[in-house]
Amino acid sequence: MGPADTNTLMHTRATPKQARARQRVADILDAAAALLAERPPGDLNTSLIAERAGVPVSSIYRYFPTLRDLLDELSARAAGDLRHHFMETIAATEGEPDLVLRIRRSLEGIRVFMAEHPYYRGLLLLLASMRGVQSVEDDDNAELVGFLADRWARGLDGFTGGDPQVVATTAVQIALTLEDRMARQTSPALEAQYHEEMVRALDAYLSLYLRRSPAEES
Repeated sequence: MGPADTNTLMHTRATPKQARARQRVADILDAAAALLAERPPGDLNTSLIAERAGVPVSSIYRYFPTLRDLLDELSARAAGDLRHHFMETIAATEGEPDLVLRIRRSLEGIRVFMAEHPYYRGLLLLLASMRGVQSVEDDDNAELVGFLADRWARGLDGFTGGDPQVVATTAVQIALTLEDRMARQTSPALEAQYHEEMVRALDAYLSLYLRRSPAEES
């Protein structure tokens, strides 16, 4: 991935203001991503990252006091890309009456992102080992939850019969839990199966609150 947007640098000690410092942070994140794509996630450490980035280890600690801070920042950058895809897809399929199709198109971004960014699988596994299953309480997911809750509070997508915030939080948690399971698969066939289960699970849950068109119900 290219240099990170400075607006996403939430976990660093202080957002770097000079172009050189911003580039160094981007280089550090890119180095960590490259290593996660090449090596077992448990091998990752600051010495390896510093060597790959061509910076002293002290430079890493200047911006990321701990390895966890660095990984959280890398996760925030990836989450931003996935949110962007999801929101764009939702907007693009506004007139599509098929709920399952809309969910499928939106969630396909997770599989595509894993395929196009090999580091993401290792990142998910390493973070899961540090903090357990991802929680929608994380700042990285609050924007997506808020986006869905706002839509549903306005009655979009045919929402009715529930608390928009609670339903959005639950739906995102379902997706995150199954995303974690997808990341653990070494077989593309099994990964595809878990992706299908993610779609089915979300469709079954959201169908309780999102009204389908008469054509879908028949």
